[in-house]
Amino acid sequence: MKFLIIFIITFSLTTQAQIGNSIIKYTAQMNIKHKKEFIEDIKEKDIDMNTKQSVIQMYENAEPDYYELHFTEDNSYYFKDKSLENEQYNIGSKAGLSPYYYNLTAKQLIEDSRSFGFVAHKPLDWEIANETKMIGDVKCYKATAIETLYSRQGHYYDRNIIAWFTPDIPVKYGPKNYVGLPGLVLEVERKEFTITANKINLNVDKNKLKIKRVGEDENVISQKEMDERIAEMMEDYNKR
Repeated sequence: MKFLIIFIITFSLTTQAQIGNSIIKYTAQMNIKHKKEFIEDIKEKDIDMNTKQSVIQMYENAEPDYYELHFTEDNSYYFKDKSLENEQYNIGSKAGLSPYYYNLTAKQLIEDSRSFGFVAHKPLDWEIANETKMIGDVKCYKATAIETLYSRQGHYYDRNIIAWFTPDIPVKYGPKNYVGLPGLVLEVERKEFTITANKINLNVDKNKLKIKRVGEDENVISQKEMDERIAEMMEDYNKR
């Protein structure tokens, strides 16, 4: 199985330039190691052969997902670009479907979940490492964090997160909930997937921006409340 993705990042920027309305495009790819481990695990499951082969085929044929990050000086909105989706079912990158809204001034990070509505998340506790790499022509710095998630099986688990950010674009935005670093996040590595910026458009016409803000009258639940709802759903499901 071979995957070839060419990332091209084009922008002009001076160190002191003020970053205004901007659009960043990302490509998310399921990690090959995770894919292979999942397929090997499925092969050992005690399920019927047709289901097993169907799941394996979905993972083998998984295609990338495409996302956009639109931001102003104070707000950002990250969402999936559905215009690039294949008409056929695609299990995708496993990088998620939910949009994320981030209000920098209020430090309000909200996921727009299809199942639970608006969910407030706390920013991750990042540690910046003394390590750099180039993404396209941009020098990026490494940061790490531990993300605690809640499974539909009813338990918490941790995921190690690696983010690569560039201080050359001094905004605290990034894909999904990976925000708060002293520079734009251009790449995120997690066990299941990698999200990488492939196009950067800085200081665009504000009319091109799509930012869905969360109103003050909207019902926003906490991450803990969402976890409790998942637990209740699984308990009901198991009873049935």
